[in-house]
Amino acid sequence: MNADFKITNAKQYEETMIAIFEMQEQEDPLTDQQLADIDIMLKEAQRYEDEEL
Repeated sequence: MNADFKITNAKQYEETMIAIFEMQEQEDPLTDQQLADIDIMLKEAQRYEDEEL
């Protein structure tokens, strides 16, 4: 995932949160790349929550 990832609307925020949940619920252990992607998504979700919600 690109470090320039930005959430700009509520639909994108919701889709991001669902994607994070689905990645965490998979049976196989998460790879380092998946963990890094989740971290990027969570940081951006927090920014969106703080600024927009």
